[in-house]
Amino acid sequence: MRARVVGLTLVGLGGCALAVALLVRLWLAPAPEELALDASFETVAVGEATYLDPAGLVPRTGTDVSLSVRVRGDAASGDADGDTAVWVSEATTSDGDGTLIATSTTVACLDRRSAGAVACAAGSVDGEPVDVTGLTLAFPPDTPQRDHDVWDGTVRQSLPARFTGTAEVGGLEVYRFEQEVPEQVVGSVTVPGALFGEDDGGTVAADVVHSNARTLLVEPASGVVVSSEEDPRTVLRGPGGSSGPVLLAGTFRSSDESVADGVARAQEVLDRRSLTGSVLPWTVGGAGAALLVLGVLLVARSRPAATPSVEDEPVRVSVPTA
Repeated sequence: MRARVVGLTLVGLGGCALAVALLVRLWLAPAPEELALDASFETVAVGEATYLDPAGLVPRTGTDVSLSVRVRGDAASGDADGDTAVWVSEATTSDGDGTLIATSTTVACLDRRSAGAVACAAGSVDGEPVDVTGLTLAFPPDTPQRDHDVWDGTVRQSLPARFTGTAEVGGLEVYRFEQEVPEQVVGSVTVPGALFGEDDGGTVAADVVHSNARTLLVEPASGVVVSSEEDPRTVLRGPGGSSGPVLLAGTFRSSDESVADGVARAQEVLDRRSLTGSVLPWTVGGAGAALLVLGVLLVARSRPAATPSVEDEPVRVSVPTA
């Protein structure tokens, strides 16, 4: 009797476990990751470059230069809410000796589901209000294999980044996107005429001309940019289109540490999705099936042996005695 009760109990528990596994699979299936309100990470790209030392206006060539971008989420911003994340990115360009070449700060409001920039009061570049558009520091979760508009902070506009195929980084499949930033004037400055070969000690007004070629490797499920390569070229152009010094030119690739960090951030998202999408339901479902089978066996073994009925017993005939 006790085995039967235990068996029925196990059957009930197994059925409940299977139901829970089904619900987890249906209702807690991997949902697209949302951008964090309190994001915090840094990317660093390194390479040899030519640049104009801002301190003495002296050209430097073949110098190790790093481009670092520190990202933090401003959860306390009035524009941050359940649908919108406010991310602040501080970009710093410096050489191997720590000489600061350039800095820039961008504040962007991002849709937490599509990762695209949305208009908001906080949006700015170097303190100047700017309507940031397109993708900035992350791609959308479950990134589709198509072209995406990606923001370029130097020209202050978004330009198409073409999907060109897949690759592998750190054991993860990634999508490759390539963006061309055509040469264009992005500002004007007053500089010593000596930079353009003039010896009168005067100054000239020069245009700042910028172009870039960018390659981004994106883990599609998380939207994390795990690696990048850039070939920026920013030069001065003097009156009449005369060529001036190079402000910055070189090829920069993500450092090994940045790639490892990007892979880890992407893998963290993949692990969460795997937990709710397969590990948890299969674990619960497997336990439920085992309990169900064990319960059925106990119930079957606890059934009492069948006894012949009275109707089936043979008729006893009295045998006469002498």
